[in-house]
Amino acid sequence: MFLDKFKLKNFLALFFFSCGILNGQSIKEINSIFDKIENNEYNQAVKKEMLDDAFKLTHEINNDSLRNSYYLKLSILFKKNSDSLRFRETINKSLFLSKKLKDSNSLARCFWRLGDFLKTTKSDSSYHFYHNAKEIFILQKKDIQAARMLVNMAIIQKNVKDYTGSEVNTTEAIKIFRAYNENNGLYKCYNNLGIIFKNIENYEKSLEYHNDALDFIKKIEKNEQSKTYSLNNLKAYTLNNIGLVYRYQGKYEEAINNFKEALSFDKLRQQNPRHYATLLDNLAYSKFLSNHTDELSKLFYEALKIRDSLKDNSGISVSKIHLAEYYLAKKDTLQSLKHVKDARIAAVESNNMKQLLNSLLLLSKVDNEKSTSYLEKYIRMNDSLVKHERTTRNKFARIKFETDVVKTRNERLSIQNTWIVAISTAIIFFGFLIYIITQQRTRNKELEMEQQQQRANEEIYNLMIDQQDKIEEGRKREKERISLELHDGILGRLFGTRLSLGSLNAKDDNDSKKVRQQYINELQSIEEEVRNISHELGLDNFDKSTSYSTMITNLLEEQSKITNFKYQIEDDDRIIWTDIPGHIKINIYRIIQESIQNINKYAQAENVILDFKKNDNRIILTIKDDGVGFDQDKRSSGIGLKNMKSRVTLLHGQFTINSIPGKGTSISVDVPMT
Repeated sequence: MFLDKFKLKNFLALFFFSCGILNGQSIKEINSIFDKIENNEYNQAVKKEMLDDAFKLTHEINNDSLRNSYYLKLSILFKKNSDSLRFRETINKSLFLSKKLKDSNSLARCFWRLGDFLKTTKSDSSYHFYHNAKEIFILQKKDIQAARMLVNMAIIQKNVKDYTGSEVNTTEAIKIFRAYNENNGLYKCYNNLGIIFKNIENYEKSLEYHNDALDFIKKIEKNEQSKTYSLNNLKAYTLNNIGLVYRYQGKYEEAINNFKEALSFDKLRQQNPRHYATLLDNLAYSKFLSNHTDELSKLFYEALKIRDSLKDNSGISVSKIHLAEYYLAKKDTLQSLKHVKDARIAAVESNNMKQLLNSLLLLSKVDNEKSTSYLEKYIRMNDSLVKHERTTRNKFARIKFETDVVKTRNERLSIQNTWIVAISTAIIFFGFLIYIITQQRTRNKELEMEQQQQRANEEIYNLMIDQQDKIEEGRKREKERISLELHDGILGRLFGTRLSLGSLNAKDDNDSKKVRQQYINELQSIEEEVRNISHELGLDNFDKSTSYSTMITNLLEEQSKITNFKYQIEDDDRIIWTDIPGHIKINIYRIIQESIQNINKYAQAENVILDFKKNDNRIILTIKDDGVGFDQDKRSSGIGLKNMKSRVTLLHGQFTINSIPGKGTSISVDVPMT
């Protein structure tokens, strides 16, 4: 049996040790893969294989928390590598582990990434995930992250034409970003507000917000909060937006100037070719609208070429529509029809509903034979899109409503909890106050009772002293009577007898002998009378200083008769009891009385010793018996012991008791003499 347990322990130890080694190896391999991918030395297919290997290795990690962190990292890399299936798989695993581990931080990051992933395909789901992430960040007091989620939600709302909701969330984010001087966040907010007001055709307000966004770019640049190429990208985005506002206003020259300024930034084409193509196309379209025909086709086709190389179907659809309009204006309907049909295909592939509608509307103008059919499709699709946008806005409103309901409920619960805490605190406070008052009253009563007891003790002691004084007075009178008897009776007789005997000393006749014999008999009679008086006096030469000791002796004498124990009192002559205050003597008397009663009740003692000692200005009383003793742990809380301790405490003294079962008990009382 022992060997089996030993083998099991060794097996488990070896198993966990092996698991630890395997975990360590897996982590090293995963980190190595991450490093290689970040160096960007491999094509997409190779990266996919490497990430699949990392995914398998991550699955082998035993530690849930560690495995979760690697799933989160992998989800980012799968998304960058355009592997949406693996992204969803890893993010779902991370979501499951985050909930299992109750890791709110990782859960918020999962929601954030799901929101990013779905924002172009399922805006309502994306909004939902951003909202969930925001709520977690609010609970975690991570204000900046919560504000970023608000901006993401606002952008989605803007895209489905929920301009009011978008403005509200953007404004709320601005308040947070301003509090933390977060210029990057403020730039995004004002850029979004500029687009909102452009879409609702408040162009002056839109330009104001876009110029505010440019000011925040300058602040970012001043504080070195971002790299130069990133700043150029931001400037290019904002200048493009400003150019669009001017174009919608019909101010084509201002629009063209802003597009040209944006295109002038160094390395913009290399760093952000997608946006560079957008600027080229917008520049060309603005020139087209302003009837600038020089190099128009070159600009349009250059933008289209870049978008083709990037496989940017959404951008391709825009370029194709602009080219279709360009050729339609040149009366080249064949080229126009070709480009608008291409635009329609690209719009469908990119799920760009806006450009799909534009392509259908343009087809209705270009293709005269099918004009009605395209127009009907446009109307149906536009109605469907409007309905979808309305449904999405309603979902956003429902999410906000449900959140507000939860917040209201939580606020109500918070208020209720506050009241409960306040009332509970008040109850506890008043309960404690009542307890203190009750305790104080009880203490006052105890003090009053102690004072009454003290007065009663003093009265009892005074009565005992008075009684003792009366006894002494009786003895004194008896002594005086005996003294008179001795003086007036016995001394007189002795004197007469002595004189008579003296007169007979010279005679020796029979009569004289008879007379002498009579006087001798008289002397014997006097001797007997003296003996009787002596017996009456006994050995009691009592004075007032011996009365307290007598009381103690009488107490032991009476109590010893109950259980027939022998007692011994050892008094210290240095203790002058007449000089000791009455309250000390009565408390000592009561302690002795209680001790002797306990001896009679429990001790079964044969011998009891009372020992008085004077030490400096203190009286030390020791009461010993040779009885059965007791267990102090079990019988240390009797009322008799408590009373003795209380009396000693009242006298500012010390009380100790030692008892050994079978060997007796010793009580020591040490009190001051004054």
